[in-house]
Amino acid sequence: MIELNTAADAIAYIHGRHKWKKTPSFDRINALLDRLGHPERASKYVHVTGTNGKGSTSKMIAQLLRAAGLTVGMFTSPFILQFNERVQGNDGNIPDDILLDIMRRIAPITEALDEELPQGGPTEFETLTAMMFVYFAEHPVDVVVLEVGIGGTWDTTEVIPDKLVSVITTVGLDHMQVLGNTLAEIATQKSGIIARQRPVVTGRLPEEAQQVVTNVANALGAPLYRLGDEFEAEMLPSQTSWGETFDFAGVHEFKDVFVDLMGNYQIDNAGVALEAASLVVDELGVPLTAEMVAKALQTVTWPVRFERVSEQPLTVLDGAHNQHGVDALAETLRTRFADKQIHVIFGALADKNYSAMLHTLADLPNVDLHVTHFQNPGARVALDPTEATRQVTGHDVTVHESWREAYRTIADAMGPDDMILFTGSLYFVSEVRMGWA
Repeated sequence: MIELNTAADAIAYIHGRHKWKKTPSFDRINALLDRLGHPERASKYVHVTGTNGKGSTSKMIAQLLRAAGLTVGMFTSPFILQFNERVQGNDGNIPDDILLDIMRRIAPITEALDEELPQGGPTEFETLTAMMFVYFAEHPVDVVVLEVGIGGTWDTTEVIPDKLVSVITTVGLDHMQVLGNTLAEIATQKSGIIARQRPVVTGRLPEEAQQVVTNVANALGAPLYRLGDEFEAEMLPSQTSWGETFDFAGVHEFKDVFVDLMGNYQIDNAGVALEAASLVVDELGVPLTAEMVAKALQTVTWPVRFERVSEQPLTVLDGAHNQHGVDALAETLRTRFADKQIHVIFGALADKNYSAMLHTLADLPNVDLHVTHFQNPGARVALDPTEATRQVTGHDVTVHESWREAYRTIADAMGPDDMILFTGSLYFVSEVRMGWA
């Protein structure tokens, strides 16, 4: 019999469940939810997928809907500082005592299913997802912003019976061992969250991916809202040293919208969030005014998404962890920080295409590159910095034993207007973020 005495025990139990299995089946999660009384049927959802931008877009949707007077929950991954971030109610993270109480009820069921199901009981993510469904069933909100784990078609979150709107932020080449080797294959998986006759909102997708999404939406009679077609977020000249301003035209129109995040891609994310939120408030019959939008986006923060953690020296953390994300990061550095010398401290997982990511950053004329060790998460393996430097041809790369040593060395030698940027992996920048204080 499993004994869970503390929230830490409950979290360790979730992490101790076996990892995701590449099986096109909802048998495990459905068996668990059935014994829990199908808590997933109690909520209304905004379902969000995408290669990059899921977290920022989900956060902005939640902020916009709260500003409109709705109560909003959010399910997101991975966490940055605390596991409880993954399940957020209207007032913040799921409390430890409630998490423990729910897991005390779930654990005996998962243990029984381990014995009963031929393929074994629920996985780590399925157990976590079930806990989230129970939490929002027992602590109701008007809307849950639900971020997928991986893909869409066979993601555990797709067991929800209905959704107010589906959102596909971006499609790029990532998780290819699971989702497919082409943009069309990956888009097919992400299109799995599109619901029959329910609206779907997309960001700026590559043509190959957009065609797949369009075909699926048309086949399901799902109204399609595409950034750059049915709605637009047009960047305005920067009025401040930090943040972006844009005009929005879509289901609703808003002028001079300021978002306290950096980068063209964050304007795209904000535009997608505004269109999705507009569709939700119209469906639920509540207003979304310019004042509400300003309040929501002026205050939106999302850890390690081009997050400024120090002004002197200027230090930024960005969780770009694949080529698509690094391309967007490089564009921000080119357009907003071309006048600064940028010292990039890079750490990544060994199974990522870090060579291409490093070359993209090293090719920027105002970047010097530093690669470091970091604590690998669980069974995942961090890159070997020495091996990484051998793969970056035509550029000087400095190797460091730790990010702290790299930071001290660079900070002692840098100019007053330079920037230090940590990037390469969400796991890496999360470690930096947690150790920052």
